[in-house]
Amino acid sequence: MTTLPAWANDPEMLLITEDGYDALPDEVQKQIEVIDGRVIFCRSGSAEHNIVARRLANAFEAARPQEPCIRVVTDFEMHYQRIRPHTPGFSFRRPDVVVHKCIERGRKLCTDSVLLVVEVVSPGSEYVDTVDKRAEYAAEGIPVYLVVHLDDELRVKIIQEYRLDWASAAYRRAEPHQEVLVLNEPYSLKVEFSSLDV
Repeated sequence: MTTLPAWANDPEMLLITEDGYDALPDEVQKQIEVIDGRVIFCRSGSAEHNIVARRLANAFEAARPQEPCIRVVTDFEMHYQRIRPHTPGFSFRRPDVVVHKCIERGRKLCTDSVLLVVEVVSPGSEYVDTVDKRAEYAAEGIPVYLVVHLDDELRVKIIQEYRLDWASAAYRRAEPHQEVLVLNEPYSLKVEFSSLDV
């Protein structure tokens, strides 16, 4: 007979409060995301996935204007501001790259400070990145969402840009970027795909 995991008999074991999360050891915190109080375990991406994300973050960092104060972080907690009704708790994701307005030291990064989010699609994450997170990030009011798709050789194939339509609180797809990413918002940036690949 197969032994069931403990949470199969007590699904509330996968629910967590913000205080409960804060009490977890750092090594456990780094392995999860939380949506509506429900724990989601996150697998690390491939080496190529991580390199693309880091190089893209470096490009955003290098292109930052002097003013206003803007920061770029990778694989960092981004807490949701809007708590959905009839849900048991708080939410945060850990996007591959976040461009945000500067915040006070020690303060949590919340979506009201975020200007742009990037997710690099990994095998098995396409639905979450293109459907779930797209809806969540739009509902949080994040102005620009970039989804990086890799080809079979794990090289950047296409970067899909989504822009927030404030009236509907939903993303509208912009022209896809091929071979080069060119943005004007939140600031000017031009990156050749070849500079992102291993």
